[in-house]
Amino acid sequence: MQSNLVFVALLLFVGAASAGNMPDYIKVCHRNDPELSKCLKNSVHNLRPYLADGIKDINVPAMEPLYIGDLNILEGGTTGITVKAKKLNIYGASNFEITKMRASTANTRFDFELLLPNLRGEGLYEINGNILALPIRGNGPFVGNFTNFVAYVRILYDVKNINDIDYLHVKEFALKIRTGKGRLRLDNLFNGDKVLGDVINDTVNQNFELFTNEVIAPIARALESKFLAITTKILENFTYNELFPL
Repeated sequence: MQSNLVFVALLLFVGAASAGNMPDYIKVCHRNDPELSKCLKNSVHNLRPYLADGIKDINVPAMEPLYIGDLNILEGGTTGITVKAKKLNIYGASNFEITKMRASTANTRFDFELLLPNLRGEGLYEINGNILALPIRGNGPFVGNFTNFVAYVRILYDVKNINDIDYLHVKEFALKIRTGKGRLRLDNLFNGDKVLGDVINDTVNQNFELFTNEVIAPIARALESKFLAITTKILENFTYNELFPL
């Protein structure tokens, strides 16, 4: 009995020591905390301002802007329209807010809902096809402003032992986006024909939700990849016991 108490005391001491040595951007949560979900929400919100400029000492890249690069958004299919984005940058992704969080250590799963209040996308586009029976073609710069988009994230994880040290490992990272409101501006449509360009831009923005619902899936996959890379980079720099002490 006494040896068990000593063992528990040592574990608590190690956990406390590890937490005390953690950098300011990491707020640890005890794995048996009855309010683990609330603790994790606060921990992620504490991390948020550091993500904008990146965390150099653990090689986490800056999220402002979040560089997506080139993306095939639509490739014909049922819509008959092809849309490509190039050199795509997204601004405002670090300014998220967790509105719901559910953590289950028994199911090794985290589920949370993120509000993305203001996003701005900039880059180049290529488009060819028809929108609401209107022919549309062109290429050039574009700007998009998006408000109140919501992301649903599911993380399944396990604990991997590497050289006798336990690390949290992401088995599955899934992200879906529900579109909100916004406006797009595609420049140089129809080789710069202002009248036709304004008609298409007005049509797209009057049917913004319909248009974004068509193109959001590949954007969500790109964001999923970026967020997974950032999450993995953080987790590989800290042990399971450091992040989630007893």
